[in-house]
Amino acid sequence: MKKFILIALALTLLLSACGKEPTFTFVEPDTEETAPVSEETAAPDTDEFVPDGNVNPLTGLCDGISDTALTRKPVAIMVSNSYDSLPQWGISQADIIYEMPAEGRITRFLAIFQDPSKIEKLASIRSSRPYFIDIAQSYGAVYIHFGGSVPAYEAIKARKDLINIDGIKGSWEGTVFFRDPERRKQLGLEHSVYTTGDYLELALSKLKSPLDQTEHPSAFTFGSVNSAADGTPASEIHLNYSTTNHPYFTYDENEGVYLRYQYGDPHMDAYLKKQVSAKNLIVIEMKTVNVKGSSLKLIEVTTTGTGKGYYFCDGKTVDVTWKKDSYNSPITYYDANGNELVLSRGQSFISVIPSLSDVGVK
Repeated sequence: MKKFILIALALTLLLSACGKEPTFTFVEPDTEETAPVSEETAAPDTDEFVPDGNVNPLTGLCDGISDTALTRKPVAIMVSNSYDSLPQWGISQADIIYEMPAEGRITRFLAIFQDPSKIEKLASIRSSRPYFIDIAQSYGAVYIHFGGSVPAYEAIKARKDLINIDGIKGSWEGTVFFRDPERRKQLGLEHSVYTTGDYLELALSKLKSPLDQTEHPSAFTFGSVNSAADGTPASEIHLNYSTTNHPYFTYDENEGVYLRYQYGDPHMDAYLKKQVSAKNLIVIEMKTVNVKGSSLKLIEVTTTGTGKGYYFCDGKTVDVTWKKDSYNSPITYYDANGNELVLSRGQSFISVIPSLSDVGVK
């Protein structure tokens, strides 16, 4: 990550200026030793961006975030992604989405927003897992969920530095979390919970914990030339989480984004009638094991340490490494030379998968 003094200086300057799935072949992961991360080797300055307003630290864009949201902690919200919970609402508005496996090897999302006031409707909100809390705290976010597993509640109780809003134990149902009658009728009680930007803003105003993001960290290093610019072609990316769960992405040259598909169809945000997409796609490997003796088939994901992955942007890909020192420290991404990864400005989608051998690229 950039040193805080450089971030503060940069922020000051910015504020002043401103179907059927195709066949594919799996790609074996690089088995060579991970390149050491160099803290002294700086990536070249490739940024020609001239801001014309507040710059969202999660996207690098002047996308209309308010002065209040700019200097406040983001929010990170648990969203269901099981087939029986679809369609989702509002997910396409997220600045960053983390996809991680849950029990049964379905996936669940952590949707991160710097300015939650822009959320029209977000559904369905689901329960917490401890490794999602780790990711939320990587960004200093207020963690928002509706219930949680026993290990998740143990982590919440133990972490004095965590700010969370819980619809079950936090008595927020009816003020932040609401149940949509049609979703309840068609999808069931557990998939009916939604919220809006107005409700979230009201909840944040009632929290007693300080919400200032005093260090103003950017989620990534953004630049006009991204780290995948000289990479190998990558127009399709397929992920095998299980025999029944294998989402994939295709590159749209006209829009310059990766479009997401799952369960054999385009992945749609039904509320906004928009297909989920991302300018930046990162796929990383994190150690995943079953919790011994768990009747619910819970899993554990190791979010700390280092690991390998791929970065995809503009139809190209390069190998990357990631590093996260502790549950509440930033997660940082690096290129093969140990320089911090340079992303294009825009939304990012990050898929965490147990093994890179389950990633297919065409």
